[in-house]
Amino acid sequence: MTSLESHAALRAMALRTLQRNDRGVFTTPSPYQYPHQWNWDAAFIALGWAQFDLTRAHTEIRSLLSAQWHSGMVPHIIYHEGASDYFPPPEFWQTRGLPHGGAVLSSGLTQPPVLASIVRRIHEQFRGKPVQDSFLREVFPKIRAWHQWLHTARDIDGTGLPCLIHPWESGTDNSPRWLAVLDAITPYDVPAYTRRDMTHVQPDQRPRTRDYERFVFLIDRGRRVQWQDASLLQTHPFLVQDVMFCSILHRADRDLCALGGEIGADTTDIERWIARTEEVFDRRFWNQAQGLYLDYDVRAGAYIPVNTCATFAPLYAELASPAQTQRLVHEHYNNPREYAPGEDTKYRVPSTSKSEPAYAPRRYWCGPVWMMTNWLTLYGLKENGFAALADELLDQSLRLLETQGIREYYDPRDGTGLGGTEFAWTAGLALDLLNLAL
Repeated sequence: MTSLESHAALRAMALRTLQRNDRGVFTTPSPYQYPHQWNWDAAFIALGWAQFDLTRAHTEIRSLLSAQWHSGMVPHIIYHEGASDYFPPPEFWQTRGLPHGGAVLSSGLTQPPVLASIVRRIHEQFRGKPVQDSFLREVFPKIRAWHQWLHTARDIDGTGLPCLIHPWESGTDNSPRWLAVLDAITPYDVPAYTRRDMTHVQPDQRPRTRDYERFVFLIDRGRRVQWQDASLLQTHPFLVQDVMFCSILHRADRDLCALGGEIGADTTDIERWIARTEEVFDRRFWNQAQGLYLDYDVRAGAYIPVNTCATFAPLYAELASPAQTQRLVHEHYNNPREYAPGEDTKYRVPSTSKSEPAYAPRRYWCGPVWMMTNWLTLYGLKENGFAALADELLDQSLRLLETQGIREYYDPRDGTGLGGTEFAWTAGLALDLLNLAL
């Protein structure tokens, strides 16, 4: 099969995946494992839908924003159709009827705010179409309200860098970067629960029981203060600032500012967020000794000294200096003991450095390759002058997709597809990667 034929087959497979997961007004990540709408999944799914049906892409984004809280927060799970066999069910969050909550049943957490960047990509493709221009005017103030909430309600130290209150908000739920923070928490009065995440996926690919108990404990801590932001910042045991989350937000701020310019909106507040992040980002996250960006444990007042692929996200945000970029690429990305292919792996980019004790090539965010972090890293490499490395990562990513299918994540050793099957955000990302390959 020629590359053109394999690309055409992948494009058709990606569309079938979106269609298989389509629920009319929202798209599930996969047919079995995740039956609701997830925040950043929906953004990447909309990017895929836009290649075939702009109206359907708009519907996906509208469905996500329909659950926005009065506070501005956009939740990470939206239960449009009520409960299912998924845990946690909507009632477990105890968000119904909160004065600062939303009109649609949802979780009490958020997720990385990639939406503005996706809306900009779609807008640039369809700029000038009346339906797209009116859509932008509709969603711009809602996305700005979400960013404002992140920069203010979740700001504990005046930096404007949002604090996360649960590993699930990072999108990298059981990443080793959170393990020490979780291990320092002693759960008590944990509500009864039954895990459902291992029904369709092998246990060795899912978070440990010890971690899941703490996930549930942290949800209960949020419930007890009715998800009030000020109370959470004051008392919550898990409070971190995440390199990848803050990088995605900074890039999204810049994209939101550009979108505001398209419609003549006042972007003074957005420009202020951008300037403040550029001022404080390195002081908070850059570790000169290791040549890495590291997450920050706010409660402990210290770096989280774990090397994961999140360290490359500042390249995507264009927050790394040329000297920092060189170190990230040459000391880490191209290091076969960490992220480069070698005797032990064939595929980039492992979600955790192979040098980390907690590296596990099949366990969720402890080592497998994810298309979403490959996508972030690829664009980061391109925008920082590493075109050859970006092309190599694009080729490897497409090879995984074409040979292993539209999976949730992949084993970096041999490429075996893992996790959920027919995974919708992987489909959306595949379609964008195919456009890059044209």
